[in-house]
Amino acid sequence: MPAYKLMYFDTKGRAEVIRLAFAAAGQSFEDKRFPLSMEEWQAVKPTIPQKQLPCLQVDGRLIPQSGAIMRYVAREFGLYGDNNDENTRVDVIIGTAEDFLKNAFALRYEKDETKRAELKKDLEENKLPQFFSLLEDILKENNGGDSFFVGEKISLADIMIYDIPDQVGAAAKLPAFPPKLGGLIERVKNHPKIKEYLAKRGD
Repeated sequence: MPAYKLMYFDTKGRAEVIRLAFAAAGQSFEDKRFPLSMEEWQAVKPTIPQKQLPCLQVDGRLIPQSGAIMRYVAREFGLYGDNNDENTRVDVIIGTAEDFLKNAFALRYEKDETKRAELKKDLEENKLPQFFSLLEDILKENNGGDSFFVGEKISLADIMIYDIPDQVGAAAKLPAFPPKLGGLIERVKNHPKIKEYLAKRGD
């Protein structure tokens, strides 16, 4: 079995979906977290592909790009679908999530306080409710919304959708989850291995 080392900063950010995927798979990995002071990272940075984090080391091989890493982990440990149609459905949900995250990133990196307030208001009153409603409709397409986004088992799609409100909720007020989506969030949170990881994380 290869040795896995995930490198990121000491925060959730773009690495948390990957950590959750490892947890769901029951796969141990070294969770290397660089201090936000950045000094240690600056010393290591020249050795990392594309000079950015997260980066996953699999034995001696380095894999950059958070999207590539989370998909690699999902394929490696059965967190994708069982066939091409299901794999595509996972990718559709990930793409939908990534489209929404552009709004969250815009808020995070906006420096102007007036513009930041406008972005936050739009996120809370429009973008988040629209996103949750869209997810509710997509979820209902599989088993009436009473299972997971794809098939009968947890996948990377479920993990990513669980993580988004968890992180966005630190910067904006979340609307109430629609009923099926709320149920999905609870199923992911109570997945035995994820629940164990969250307890260690302090949730």
